[in-house]
Amino acid sequence: MCRLEELFVDKVSQHFICPIGKGVIEDPIITPCGHTFCNSCLGGWLNTRRQCPTDRLPVTHKQLIPNYLVLNYIADLSVKCDHHAQGCQWIGKWSALSCHLRQCQAALPKIRFWLKYHVPFGQQIRVTGNCEQLGNWDPKKAFPLKFSQGDTWEGEIILGYQSGRIEYKYFISYFDTGELVYWEGGANRVVLISGSSIYRRDIFRNP
Repeated sequence: MCRLEELFVDKVSQHFICPIGKGVIEDPIITPCGHTFCNSCLGGWLNTRRQCPTDRLPVTHKQLIPNYLVLNYIADLSVKCDHHAQGCQWIGKWSALSCHLRQCQAALPKIRFWLKYHVPFGQQIRVTGNCEQLGNWDPKKAFPLKFSQGDTWEGEIILGYQSGRIEYKYFISYFDTGELVYWEGGANRVVLISGSSIYRRDIFRNP
């Protein structure tokens, strides 16, 4: 499918705009009559019409071949990350984009924790759970929340490519050593991760 033109840092010639999708051509394919389109855009078109969208000459899927000249041109252009609007500042060659997207932190699911609870000086609130980023229920590897004015505690973790059900629980520990003081009461908390950022505004449950 097409790539949005505004995500390109370099100016893109209008000759490289897909006539079907109206964006910059990706995975360029050329017809026997010499017109170039995105492979996916033209493929969808040919599923219902057996003709070139530009000159209406007959075309079938078997007649399409890659347009390496266009591919090489676009591969050398500088682009922004697909997740630029989510805060990713990466800029690089289009040919390197797919590698970046596999590890782009702006695209990874996150959990932001927030709760309000007073703890004595020298102690802090931590959160642990059934994933590596939360320490796999080991209090010494738990994620420490940061204190803010008004007895509020918050923090954000990046979950990597993990999805599904995550259980977690808060506890009080000593600030310096991380030694457990006491767990909050009640059952484990549960959050379902589906690839987007999650904001948890919780209330610490007295033991």
